Amino acid sequence: MSATVETVTKEAAQEVNQLADQDVDTVDTNARYFAYGARLRTALRASTRYIAYTSDIGEAFRPVVPPAVVTAAYGVSWAYLAGDVGYETYKAKRQGPSAVEAANFSEPTRLSILATQRAVFQSVASMGLPAITIHTVVKQATKAFVNVKNLLKLAWGPTFTGLAIVPFLPYMYDHPVEHATERIFDWVREQMIKENERKANKEL
Repeated sequence: MSATVETVTKEAAQEVNQLADQDVDTVDTNARYFAYGARLRTALRASTRYIAYTSDIGEAFRPVVPPAVVTAAYGVSWAYLAGDVGYETYKAKRQGPSAVEAANFSEPTRLSILATQRAVFQSVASMGLPAITIHTVVKQATKAFVNVKNLLKLAWGPTFTGLAIVPFLPYMYDHPVEHATERIFDWVREQMIKENERKANKEL
């Protein structure tokens, strides 16, 4: 049993190293959609919650979504985020610093900046903006379904409307958020380099 686990662990480590060496980005893989697991929580809970405001049958539909499933979906998102940040940091460590980075940043500082940048990107592009988007879509869809007589459509219409946009979320947010975070953290790096240069000039 332990030998099997050790073999699987070694194979997994080799696979991660290979992906890191090839500079594979998780944003460009299907793993990207794990991040949106938490949006299931928003879509499912929000739709049943808004039904409660439009009909006295709303409360009966709240048990339709098991709390354990919702919690697990939310956990998947945060696990993806943590794993992505860890992978990107490991990849950067394995690839090593550029000449400019080596001259201006210690290795812990370089990796900390990179990890923070990735965490900010994922928090905004994978958690924050999708949460707002799904919540808004479900809320508006609930208003559209308010006069629907079919109980199944009334209960699940807003939910499915919210979930239908999940495949489009990477196209909506990844590039602009990535561009914004890159500009911000490039500016931070530039300021740190300038500060290092000022300190070096004072010592001369």
